[in-house]
Amino acid sequence: MSNKGYIVILLIAMLALLFPGTALAKNLYNDQTLVGESFTLGRGEEYDGNLTFFGGSIIIEQGSRLNGDLVVMGGNVVVQGRVDGDLVAIGGSVKLANSAWVRGNVTAVASSFDREVNARIDGQLITGRSVRVWQMPGIIIPDTPRFFNFPASPGWDMLGLFFKAILWAALAVLVMMFLPNPTDRVARTILSQPLLSGGVGLLTIIVVPIFLLVIAITIILIPVSLLGIVILIVTWFFGRIALGLEIGRRFASSLGQEWPIAITAGIGTFFLVLVVDGANMVIPCVGGIFSILVGLLGLGGVLLSRFGSQIYSPATSAIVPPPPSTPPSTNDPSVETPPAEK
Repeated sequence: MSNKGYIVILLIAMLALLFPGTALAKNLYNDQTLVGESFTLGRGEEYDGNLTFFGGSIIIEQGSRLNGDLVVMGGNVVVQGRVDGDLVAIGGSVKLANSAWVRGNVTAVASSFDREVNARIDGQLITGRSVRVWQMPGIIIPDTPRFFNFPASPGWDMLGLFFKAILWAALAVLVMMFLPNPTDRVARTILSQPLLSGGVGLLTIIVVPIFLLVIAITIILIPVSLLGIVILIVTWFFGRIALGLEIGRRFASSLGQEWPIAITAGIGTFFLVLVVDGANMVIPCVGGIFSILVGLLGLGGVLLSRFGSQIYSPATSAIVPPPPSTPPSTNDPSVETPPAEK
């Protein structure tokens, strides 16, 4: 499968995640995208077209034939028959039986992979490399071991970037389903106070880790320190999604559209991750600054809005002007009236 093919398949995946349902099936030249369903291609059956699955289980029985590509995210795949295309699995598990025959490439990312001795693969086998969904400054998540040594390529990096953006978009949709109003308040706070949000985020990311490290030295407060790290990470995530919501609004407004708030946040977060993390991939030395700035803005916005409980507005002291002076009344006997000049 070409790099363009990976991009097209992952764009279809993003749309399927942003418009969830019990089962999404689209017949487009016999291509199908299914969510959370089980599928079995029985013995002697033949299917013409590409199949894309999210969750569920897929069985290609012995004697059956799939004339197309098979893409599975978070599902279980058992191939006993023939696949005349590529097999791509992200998450879940893949099993190739002795009778399996894949005429294209087999790519298993963050998946358990089981290949029996007589299973046939005509193309390349790529397994064992993980995709980083997020990364905060100073926190390094190690990659899983590489069982097959293969050189990195721009096409592979692009695949990881799209998958990362899809996961962020799905997370944004999920957050907006449960916390639409707090996320909206955080977004409005960042929009109204961008410099203050960035400053608070920078101060937090400098001071809080040092404080958590100090209290962790006492041993007794290690659980408190771990809890603080979790809260800091959740805050970082929340702020990034709030920024994605605002970007989605601007994008919808430019198209003259009005989308549901969950869809708006999902699309905005997708493009935010695509642009910010893509800049880091294109310009490794400088591009990471954009990701850090976005994170600091989001972190500060969450804290200023008190985790979305209110829209931050700077407190201003109300200056009450003195009442206008009025001339004394001539009817008041206590006030002497000067004699009129003759």
